[in-house]
Amino acid sequence: MRIVISFLCLLLAIPVSFAGITTYTFTSIDWNSQVGATKCDGKTDGWVCDKEAHSYSYGNTDAQGRPYSRGVSVKTSTSGAGATSVVTFEGVRSIDVNFCQNASKGKGSIFVQVGDNTSYELTINRPPKGVGQYNRDTTLLLSNAETGKICFWVTCTENAININTLTIHSSNGGSSPFTTDTYQLVTHIDQLQDSDQIIIGVHNSDVINIMGYFDESISSNNIHAIRGQYSEDRTQVAANDNAIYTLHKTELNGESAFYIEDNIRYECAYLVANGGQTKNKLALWDKLYDQNTYGYYGYWDIHVAQDGEATIMNLGNSKGKYLQYNASNNPPLFGCYTDLSQTPVCIYRRVEALGDTVAIVAPLTNFGTVLLSKGVAAGKQTIMVNANRLTEDISVSLKHGAPFQLSTTSLDRDGGQLTISYQVELGGNYIDTLILTSGDIVCEAPIILRAVAPITVSQAVQSADFETVYLDSVIVTKKYDSYIFVRDHTGSMLIYDTGDGTGQRYGEGLANGHVLRQVVGRFRNYYGVPELSPTQAWKVDKDKVACLPELISTTIDSADVCRYIRIENVTIDEYDMASSPSICSIRAVDAFNTGLLTELPTQLDAVVMWSWNELQLWCVRQEVNSYTGIDHITNAHPQTIQKRIINNQLVIQVDNNTYTVLGTKL
Repeated sequence: MRIVISFLCLLLAIPVSFAGITTYTFTSIDWNSQVGATKCDGKTDGWVCDKEAHSYSYGNTDAQGRPYSRGVSVKTSTSGAGATSVVTFEGVRSIDVNFCQNASKGKGSIFVQVGDNTSYELTINRPPKGVGQYNRDTTLLLSNAETGKICFWVTCTENAININTLTIHSSNGGSSPFTTDTYQLVTHIDQLQDSDQIIIGVHNSDVINIMGYFDESISSNNIHAIRGQYSEDRTQVAANDNAIYTLHKTELNGESAFYIEDNIRYECAYLVANGGQTKNKLALWDKLYDQNTYGYYGYWDIHVAQDGEATIMNLGNSKGKYLQYNASNNPPLFGCYTDLSQTPVCIYRRVEALGDTVAIVAPLTNFGTVLLSKGVAAGKQTIMVNANRLTEDISVSLKHGAPFQLSTTSLDRDGGQLTISYQVELGGNYIDTLILTSGDIVCEAPIILRAVAPITVSQAVQSADFETVYLDSVIVTKKYDSYIFVRDHTGSMLIYDTGDGTGQRYGEGLANGHVLRQVVGRFRNYYGVPELSPTQAWKVDKDKVACLPELISTTIDSADVCRYIRIENVTIDEYDMASSPSICSIRAVDAFNTGLLTELPTQLDAVVMWSWNELQLWCVRQEVNSYTGIDHITNAHPQTIQKRIINNQLVIQVDNNTYTVLGTKL
């Protein structure tokens, strides 16, 4: 298992375009080491000891036969132990530290410095119980390549931290992983560099489109979608001259910003949001700033989530700020919207070949975020390993091997398909390294998985706006068009089903009583209504369950929003106000077009909603109480009937006679 200790957001953005990899395995308390099977001599290679560690052990095996290596042990009494490399490394972009603690203890920091540059601290926290003794990595990614000798030291504040290996990605290391240019999924903002060529794709595995170029003959308001060629795992997209833009990093009002240029088809043409306060326009213009109307409409703020979802927000004055994919338009397009209500996008950046050398190509394998169901999550992906001019077959292995497994340990020297599978029982971030070796040629590619346990509705409604939420089992209480009201044992909320990005809704065929599992979406408190916009299909149990409304015997307030309730002895007056001794009065609305709301004492089933600063009852079912003796009176005199309230009691007045609702003459 590879567990992130610090710099997690950077770790999940591991690029796979390093020029080479050098791994040192430490062999003694004074940091003697080996590179592969060759022992360093300490003069032309290896490490100069700054302070000895406490002890050293290697090749341990636990009671279940699982191997692990303590390596060099730094205990509290020897804080500060470390060493400096003999070799100067050029263009260092990443350093992995493989370490362990004991089963449940070990705290402190690992400091890493390249040359005279700033040192970085990797924080080591207590491990989960029973996990600490096994080797795992913490990784430092540098936003800019640095050159110099590598210096590291360890400060331990509890128990011990044991260093096994140090892996350096640099320009003077091993072989290049790439032989051809590729467009790779961006999984961290630091991967984006000035003058990168990019393709904007759709962050939905069911959508094959990418963003084309601005062409007024096709759409004068937005940018049309064109067909893209994604890899099976969505980590790569094929180059397409009709979709390539140039990204520029800059500074705006003292803050980092980006602007996006189309210099393939036009000269000095920039992507802008120019919809003003009424439209969602996305277009090209020959300037980045409009003093009178649109402001800084050519500048963008970009954030990238660990799974590659990109939030691209315009910094101008237009109301539509967020660049998203609109699947419901015919034809589909890319435009700017006031909130994150459409299908999100992602960014692919061009990774250049690093020379015409003998090499193996293996893509990043990103399983993304998976939801634990009944305490377990399992899956697999098949990737294509490309090779050229190799003379030996490719051996395939994993650096750690848990929880990931490979379908084979060997591939033909021309490459081939490789299936990577996993099974996990605990939530967390799992990262491993795929190692491909052909003779002296070595390629490493990361494997990433984030497992998340589902939460209850009461936990979900406390989420921040647009946060991704994973619900446990929920029951459908009422479905109407895009509205799917659900509840569990902790509370109720709304799933607002806008569709899967292809024009199809997730909730087709749902009915009251259906049980939904593995519900994933973005949460939003929409003017007092807790709602979830689904981002993937859920599972539906085969059998429905009884779904009765909850009987209300106390006053209704905003905490009851989205609840499916029943109120006894409710009176509906001519103003559609429902009143009872328990709820006082609240507006009743026939939102589901049921034709209900008869103006007599009744039993009312409804969904509680918040609309325009007002609590409302969205009527689902109404059962009018049976009042014998009144029908013959109302039927005989339909033109002369009046309803009145006398002494807080509803009465029926016919001509000059007054009756109770039970038919008794007053």
